[in-house]
Amino acid sequence: MTLQAHAEALYAGIQPVLGQHDANQVQAKLEHALRHVIPTWKHTTPDCPGWYWFKGPGVSEPQLLHVTHGRIDTKLMADLGPPNNLVDVQRVKGQWAGPLLPPT
Repeated sequence: MTLQAHAEALYAGIQPVLGQHDANQVQAKLEHALRHVIPTWKHTTPDCPGWYWFKGPGVSEPQLLHVTHGRIDTKLMADLGPPNNLVDVQRVKGQWAGPLLPPT
């Protein structure tokens, strides 16, 4: 199910209690909020710290990676584990999905 389909289904469920409103505006806000709940695959690298799903080229299984600021500078670094550990996210090629919100 696509992000837009999730937003439309959620909107259909809450529409009776909303009163007068612009349906497109409400759906756009729902879709924006759902991006953190239902991440989609992108080829753009992360632009903020957090947990991301990552799929490398030719790799079918995604992995969960922690992206954080470097120890010496403020570059965003992905923790790939040993032997490379922290690597500049700009050098990590593949698809990213996130950041993921922590559970409440």
